[in-house]
Amino acid sequence: MKFNYQEISDTAYKLHKKNMLDEAEKLYKELLNIRPDDVNVLNLIGLLYLAKHNTTEAINYLSRAYILKKSAYIASNLAKAYYFNSEPEKAIKIYKQALSYEENDDIYYSIALAYKKLNDYENIILNYKKAIEINPKNYSALYNLSLAYNDIKDINNAIFYAEKCIEIRNDDDDIFALLSGYYEDKKDYELSIEALRRAIFINNKKYIYFYNLGVLLSKKEHFNEAEAAYMKSIELNNTHIESYINLASLYKDKDNNKALEYLQKAYDINQTDENLLLSLAQTFRLLYRNRESIEILEKLTQNNKNCAEAYSQIAINYMDLCDYNRALENYNLALSLNNENLNYKHGKAVALKYLGCIEESKEILEQIITNPDSSIQSTITLGMLYLADRQFEKGMKLYTQRSKESKFIEVFKEKIWNKEVDLKDKNVLIYSDCGFGDTLMYSRFLPILNKQVKSLTLQTDKELLSLLKESLQGINIIKKSITPPQYDIVMSLMDIQYALNMDFSQVKNTQPYLTADINLIKKYFSLDIFKTKNKKIGLCWQGNKRIFKNRSINFEYIKKLITKGNCTFYSFQLQSDIQDFDNFYNLKDYINDFSDTAALLMNMDLIITIDSSVAHLAGALGVKTYLLLPKTAEWRWFYDEEKTIWYNSVRIFRQNESNNWEEVIERVYKEI
Repeated sequence: MKFNYQEISDTAYKLHKKNMLDEAEKLYKELLNIRPDDVNVLNLIGLLYLAKHNTTEAINYLSRAYILKKSAYIASNLAKAYYFNSEPEKAIKIYKQALSYEENDDIYYSIALAYKKLNDYENIILNYKKAIEINPKNYSALYNLSLAYNDIKDINNAIFYAEKCIEIRNDDDDIFALLSGYYEDKKDYELSIEALRRAIFINNKKYIYFYNLGVLLSKKEHFNEAEAAYMKSIELNNTHIESYINLASLYKDKDNNKALEYLQKAYDINQTDENLLLSLAQTFRLLYRNRESIEILEKLTQNNKNCAEAYSQIAINYMDLCDYNRALENYNLALSLNNENLNYKHGKAVALKYLGCIEESKEILEQIITNPDSSIQSTITLGMLYLADRQFEKGMKLYTQRSKESKFIEVFKEKIWNKEVDLKDKNVLIYSDCGFGDTLMYSRFLPILNKQVKSLTLQTDKELLSLLKESLQGINIIKKSITPPQYDIVMSLMDIQYALNMDFSQVKNTQPYLTADINLIKKYFSLDIFKTKNKKIGLCWQGNKRIFKNRSINFEYIKKLITKGNCTFYSFQLQSDIQDFDNFYNLKDYINDFSDTAALLMNMDLIITIDSSVAHLAGALGVKTYLLLPKTAEWRWFYDEEKTIWYNSVRIFRQNESNNWEEVIERVYKEI
């Protein structure tokens, strides 16, 4: 049978084109046995070995072809083989030889890809641009040039070349998605959303587009639209954990039960995803289900012993539970894995504070605040520790910085008071950017300041308005929703003492500085519940669960007091429905604002209260008060054991050991 070289060559090529590589390889080798210097066959078998990812053989055959025939085409193929053999320098050298035979945009494009292997962005960009000079419509070169500029954080040029791509092809969803990401990096969320919506218009089957759209809409606080986007993402991919997590985040603090519902759906899909477990644990914590939160986090640490954030979150849960030793233990574990994390350091300092290790806590906080990335919370906490030590000037210098991360500074801007400002002849606005108790405590300084300024206005919460107007005659008092009169300076209420240069030794309260409405006092005195010969004792034992972590007392301990004979007890708890005792009355239905609270307090023989607005109001009215404090209390109570500079009528009952309320209640029981 006659051997037809050309027919075999044609057959080999057809098999090659059909990707029947093994069959083609055999025929190519037969041909080379006959004609070992056939450049065309050497080139084709080299390309075949490239397709089979055998770069060594590809280089072997393509090198032989290139020796025999110097052409841009064969040189480019050989350079490609070196590129895929992870030899970018050799690839670049051969590509440049190819350019000496023929200059075209594909070769420059390939050179740029090789330089990408070397992270040589100057030459990457240079060669993509040369490719575009030759062929301004080289879409791949434009696209990759855009990516290169993004890699070197030149977002403006990245956007420029992405838009050039769109001029060539406006039906590529990928380029619009890329452009969306660029605008997001620039924090131009409107344009980012617009570009992503174009990508979705072209291709509405990619779940990741809807997920990213949800992220962008969340940043713009378009929460309903964000929710719809996440739901569409889940419709397209019901196992996408991040969509469930982000859906849950939309409900965080607004409806934590709804957030938990989405997270548990994700948990049914994947019980090991780190972000999911952290989010789930955090949501349990927000629902005050700390033990379940800890359980989830401990599961996470079993899977990943190096997850520092899990140990930190465990510590935060133990802080909520007032178990400061375990909190400290877990903060130390977190820091052993990431000893530069400022949040972990801050948490450790706070745990040490509550354990009474004040100097060690200060030392950590002093170190933290030297870091420019530190949270203002560390500065505030350190300031409060100095205030608790009665170091007024040092403490206030730090404590006054608390407005830096609040809306106070956004609203009032350049008119905010600082220590260098002379208040004489100024129209001063005092803004109550604090809790009710703080407002009641610091209002003692308003009449003093009023004598030193041209005019004084207090802007405060509506619940306090009536009481403070009754008590502080001659001072303009308005609620927060009212536009204040013209003012020159605005000051946080809690900075007044600092502005007056009155340290703690100058605080004198020989008589009450707030007064209750006499008509309201009489009105409540006439109630049937007050018609008793027993000693009338007001009770307040619970505050906000998140803020009053170590201040609140379980009602089980309070029951002990209610068993005391010859006493009638009155609850000032607005959220309590307890009515199971013959000598116990709930006052919440009588209280509309602090004027009512003040009048009811004036009908008491004694108030027993935790650190709360009730404690401050009772003290400001001069009502006999037993103040129940944790071992490490708020700075204003210093480390005093029985008396306080703030209120003559208040007696302190402080824990002897952290989180032990039982012995405190026992002491109070004996006193009453």
